[in-house]
Amino acid sequence: MSNRNGESASKLPRVDLFQARLLTVNTSFMSVESLFDFYYERAIIPIRNTTYSREQRGSLDIRHVAEDDEFRQLNHKLVLKDGVASSVWREQEWGLNENSIDVTHFDNGIVKQLSLRHTGESVTGLKISLTRGEWLKPDPDLRLPYIFGRSDMETWYKARDLKMGLDRVRLAWDHETKHTFPIKEYGIDKKKAEHLYRGVEYRIEVDDAIRLTIDGKSPRKVNWRTELTGDEVRTLFAYASDGSWIEGWEPVAEILENGR
Repeated sequence: MSNRNGESASKLPRVDLFQARLLTVNTSFMSVESLFDFYYERAIIPIRNTTYSREQRGSLDIRHVAEDDEFRQLNHKLVLKDGVASSVWREQEWGLNENSIDVTHFDNGIVKQLSLRHTGESVTGLKISLTRGEWLKPDPDLRLPYIFGRSDMETWYKARDLKMGLDRVRLAWDHETKHTFPIKEYGIDKKKAEHLYRGVEYRIEVDDAIRLTIDGKSPRKVNWRTELTGDEVRTLFAYASDGSWIEGWEPVAEILENGR
């Protein structure tokens, strides 16, 4: 089989072959493991300035991808345990000494993500997100392993008075429709609210904690704190920075959900 220039398809550049495959892949739903595979396959093809490696550490399959496009630097570690998606670590350099570290864990279809914005070892902001594996979708820009197609809740914390306090909360974000239901935003500060979106019902109260009840598919209750101490934020930064993130989400839960 030849292309329109008479060149054998087998001799097409690997980049073109991957882009052609991208057009034929059904991306309406991909398992998290398939998203990992898809991203790593892209990484080993020289579309951009990318380096990669893969390590088997006991039951852990760790894939490392680093990319530098001169505008920003991305560093990913994708971890599967016994063939099942376990966690993702991401470090990104934004310039002007500003960086971010994200840690994401997957557990029975539930996805939790911790994001820290920092300059050096000083954390300036924090974001915690709650979504589902079935809502993840491939990044159309091929820069990330996935993006959030939807999310249940996203919360932002901002540094003030040597603590990290709740700054924004939104429910039911939908990337395709741009739907969202703000709870705490600029000019919005709801202490109690209910919302129904695409078969998922949310009931939330915000005071000294965020108390969220989710009904519908994958029902559950969430109880997150609205303020963290400086020591707790430093503990989270160390967790995301020193490699202990690979052991699980429990250190985050101890601080965010139960305190110390």
